[in-house]
Amino acid sequence: MRLLLSFLFCTWLAIAQTPQQKQADAMMGYMLIAGFAVTLILFFWGAYKAAKTQQIVYTLAMLPFVLGIIGMFFL
Repeated sequence: MRLLLSFLFCTWLAIAQTPQQKQADAMMGYMLIAGFAVTLILFFWGAYKAAKTQQIVYTLAMLPFVLGIIGMFFL
């Protein structure tokens, strides 16, 4: 029983957060959502502009999207 309670207590200590940590986690979440939105907008803008103007330079706007996919592969 003591071992079970010690595991429970250690788990509780591992996931306990202070209000400052919760606020930092929330801010990180907002930053990730904003980054995702910017990446998605850049991707579709680059695809539209590249198709409309037939210039290869606008495909560079898709680079953050491709890098995100590569990053998710390694996670």
